[in-house]
Amino acid sequence: MRKRFLQQRRGRGMLPSPLLCVLFLFLFTMSFLHFQTFAADPGAGKECKWYTVQVGDNLNHIVQQSGVSLADIAQANYLLNMNLILYGQRLCLPQTIQEAGILEDGSVRWYAYTALESSSKTQVEDMLRQYANDYGLPADLVLAIAWQESGWKQHVIAKDGGIGVMQLMPYTAKALNSTISTRRDPYKLEDNIRLGTYYLYKLWERYDGDLDKVVSAYNEGSWNLDHYGIFNHTYVKSVKALMEKYE
Repeated sequence: MRKRFLQQRRGRGMLPSPLLCVLFLFLFTMSFLHFQTFAADPGAGKECKWYTVQVGDNLNHIVQQSGVSLADIAQANYLLNMNLILYGQRLCLPQTIQEAGILEDGSVRWYAYTALESSSKTQVEDMLRQYANDYGLPADLVLAIAWQESGWKQHVIAKDGGIGVMQLMPYTAKALNSTISTRRDPYKLEDNIRLGTYYLYKLWERYDGDLDKVVSAYNEGSWNLDHYGIFNHTYVKSVKALMEKYE
């Protein structure tokens, strides 16, 4: 009787075999993901920007948010099944190793294509709205200026040297940097939008919110506006039309 009782107690203390299998699978998966974190290969001339998979994530969402192609993510992380990513998994998002767009003396480089960041339109729109709100500017104005200038693209440089999303000129970026505590690199997406929105804010203050003058000055410069008035009427008209679209 005592022997049977001890056997029953031992039986109750043991995990059923299906639970053992689940536990083993979980530990194996975690060790596999841990290995993957260190096994990623971003490719020649690139580095990893690490992203931790969140609840509800899928690769299409990560591609849209990061601007990195599905093929590049799959190749860098050795993903055999692109429909299978797990919560907590760390993914390498390959990024081109970039040079700085600002020199030690504060000068901003001209036509520094290797310093440009890539971006997605979702990233750009979110940042434009964020900094419009931070500076108390109408979001439709900031969105319209940015679209008119670059089509919301950071990886472009205009023939005249304008950089990225809001097409800051190197000398304009240098002048703006001299008025703030932290230097911002216009070749980097967020710095570019932050500087461009700050510039728009200063023009908004200078011209007391006169929309035509603010828009004109962003394009032709405040010195030209003050001395010659508005002469870029087509630009102003185009921006105001875009503002109606983003209301």
